[in-house]
Amino acid sequence: MPPYNSINLHPSSHAPSSLKNATYDVICIGSGWAGRVIGARLVKAGYTAVVVEEELVGGDCPFWACVPSKALLRPLQALEEAKAVTGVKERLNSANGVDVHAVFARRDAFTSKWNDADRLVPLVENSGADLVRGVGRLTGVKKVSVQSGSGDKIELEAKLAVALCSGSVPMIPNIPGLAEVNPWGPRQATSASEVPEHLIVLGAGAVGCEMSAVYASFGGKVSLVCIAPEVLPRMDPEAGKLVRGSLESQGVKIHLSTEATKVHREANGSVKVELSTGETIQGTEILVAAGRKARTNDMGLEQFGLKTDGTPLPVNESLLVDSVPGDWLYAAGDINGRAPLTHSCKYHGKIAANAIIAKAKGINVRPREYDNVSATADHTAVPQVVFTNPNAASVGLTRTRAQKEGRAFREVTAPVVSVGAMLHAEGYKAGWAQWIVEEQTNKLLGATLVGDDVAELIHPSTVAIVGGLTLEQLTHAIPAFPTLSEVYLNLVDAAGA
Repeated sequence: MPPYNSINLHPSSHAPSSLKNATYDVICIGSGWAGRVIGARLVKAGYTAVVVEEELVGGDCPFWACVPSKALLRPLQALEEAKAVTGVKERLNSANGVDVHAVFARRDAFTSKWNDADRLVPLVENSGADLVRGVGRLTGVKKVSVQSGSGDKIELEAKLAVALCSGSVPMIPNIPGLAEVNPWGPRQATSASEVPEHLIVLGAGAVGCEMSAVYASFGGKVSLVCIAPEVLPRMDPEAGKLVRGSLESQGVKIHLSTEATKVHREANGSVKVELSTGETIQGTEILVAAGRKARTNDMGLEQFGLKTDGTPLPVNESLLVDSVPGDWLYAAGDINGRAPLTHSCKYHGKIAANAIIAKAKGINVRPREYDNVSATADHTAVPQVVFTNPNAASVGLTRTRAQKEGRAFREVTAPVVSVGAMLHAEGYKAGWAQWIVEEQTNKLLGATLVGDDVAELIHPSTVAIVGGLTLEQLTHAIPAFPTLSEVYLNLVDAAGA
């Protein structure tokens, strides 16, 4: 893998002047999941669509985020699993851990070596939507200009709608000296092919914890600086505690309730970070994983009274920017800040497309809870998985959020352990499972699972929340024996149902 700054982010194909049309039913700015789904669904319904992309087609997920990070994490997890199964571990020579260069090669294969012509460009073209490369800017009502880096330009017009699907960008905290040291962001962390001797990570959310696990597994020293009292602050504190224990067992040094106050790169290239505790960390490289903000700059939003400083665009339940007159501007995915996750972008694409198609057919769109033009799940049932070892998975309300909302609830907890779990691996470490149950109705409001492979167990809770299922009903959802899904039997028993 070449250095990040040598990757061609702006291939010359699909130039603005190559478009045969200048008028489409829908223009999608951004080719991540939201934009691609909107374009594909509009074409399938008999309309025309064009997808505008400034960088590599597909957005961050296939090249810099979900795909490469999981490609890097999986080998260590597979090794640990194999080491825990009698009959396999005896054949295993794992004294030196994973083969780091082979893991990087695996990552490169999944990202097609940062070449979008391999999979992503054909995906858009095969959907029937047109594709154009360049910066898309709103120039008027339903009007978009697209200009490439070479100056090639075209003016487009939409008959029905423009969908803003430009995603988000990493935030750089205002810490003295941080910007000047040229820190890594998530892109550099997932595309690197060298292991820093000592990586300092600022931020202990999903990216910070996952990348700490990756580089620790590669044999590097890792220091993780967490401003919150516990890692994974968006999840239940118990989930963070268990993941923190695992990271510490891998050698990661974690600084809780700590801020970086000053950063400096020494003459020898090392990075010195001063902490609010008075400590100083000296490392080889620094990764900033301090969250993201909506990508709203340089899009022409100001002419419609919309903020361009990274503030999420306000939308209604159909993802329509209803502050803009005429009901033609939509914002789907990270840019609206409602649920900035890849799977939510897919969901948003479907909802926005449904709303656009309904309006085109003359239907009065009035979003109602859980209908096909309302992104209801954003409020009630968005799942998230952190692919550390153990996994941490959550959906719906956490205990902290339920308390903040003043909800009357009870917490049900149980171990993630069963005969199925023990057959899965000798010495299986029992994980932790939690349900948040509404006091009055006994309906499931939230779930958190921590343990090996629990990523595959979160969807049943998602379905239960969306379906409004009660504990009494969940008693009749019998998990198969012997499987890891017996954690649901443990939860039902713990609830006394």
